[in-house]
Amino acid sequence: MTDRRPHTEQSDGLSRRGWTVLVSVTAAVVVVGAAAAAFALGLPSVHASPATQPAQVGTAPGSAAPLDPGPTPLGLPARPTPTPQPSATVPSRPIGTLAAGDCLQTYTSKEEAAYPVIDCAAPHIAQVLSEGTLPQPAGAAFPGKDALDAQVGGLCEQHLDWAWVGVWNEDVQVDLRYADTAARWASEDRSYYCFVYTYSRHELTGSAVASG
Repeated sequence: MTDRRPHTEQSDGLSRRGWTVLVSVTAAVVVVGAAAAAFALGLPSVHASPATQPAQVGTAPGSAAPLDPGPTPLGLPARPTPTPQPSATVPSRPIGTLAAGDCLQTYTSKEEAAYPVIDCAAPHIAQVLSEGTLPQPAGAAFPGKDALDAQVGGLCEQHLDWAWVGVWNEDVQVDLRYADTAARWASEDRSYYCFVYTYSRHELTGSAVASG
């Protein structure tokens, strides 16, 4: 199965592409402004010799390992570091009992029968972004996977907290679970679930779901 990133259409706030463009433009303005100021004040340029060029911020002498990850886009909190994949320490709940906002201690696939639900203040790998029932009635023709991807993606993306997306940027992944074949559609199961997590499988704290 393939991971699915959120759609770029967004009715309230910037899309992930919008975040990326905004951050890139802001960074470019800052660099140009800094260069102009250095020229006006007669400060050394970034091409100064090794003897006069200041050491990189956040890097220890003789070491390539950063001491400080530095600011994240738009001044948001620093990204947590990746951790080894945890083992579940809480009971799993069947997929049909999950609700939007539930945080999942472990996550390997959108097709699991059950997931370990944990308080979102505790480290977790994924979260149920949204869940519900598609409006197509029983007996409706299978609309095709592309059409359903667009429909379910639109229903889920609106619930993303875009400040959280701004922290993780292109690492954000959204998996869509629904009856995605003609055979499954014929079973008249119209339920859908959207799972949000990071491609790097970072342990997260807090919620990726927009408040309100």
